[in-house]
Amino acid sequence: MKILLIDDNKDITEMFSKYLKLHDHECHTANDGRNGLNMIENQKYDAVMLDLAMPNFSGIDVIHALAEKNKIHNQKIIIFTASSKPNNDLDELIQMGVHSCLTKPMDPDELIDYLENLEVKNI
Repeated sequence: MKILLIDDNKDITEMFSKYLKLHDHECHTANDGRNGLNMIENQKYDAVMLDLAMPNFSGIDVIHALAEKNKIHNQKIIIFTASSKPNNDLDELIQMGVHSCLTKPMDPDELIDYLENLEVKNI
């Protein structure tokens, strides 16, 4: 799979990127929302893992920008966050076009299983 991981925490992007590559996935990273948005707009990914709580341009800002440009459905956006969002907020994001939500911290093996199940469903 071709995966984009957007998170302001470089330790998280480096760790998961290395782990995903070890499991034969192509992984690209962005450590800020604006750079991540630019990458989403210019490439197609099988999955985009998006942190919500980032300074200056948050994951919510990325989602709204994609929705305004009618590009949110072109990607499989998976919220990957440590912040707890109320269910009605998550429902709103899913109605906007977000695929799903995963909570950090997450076991890397569980993430691999989750992504590989996504890939199987797309075949």
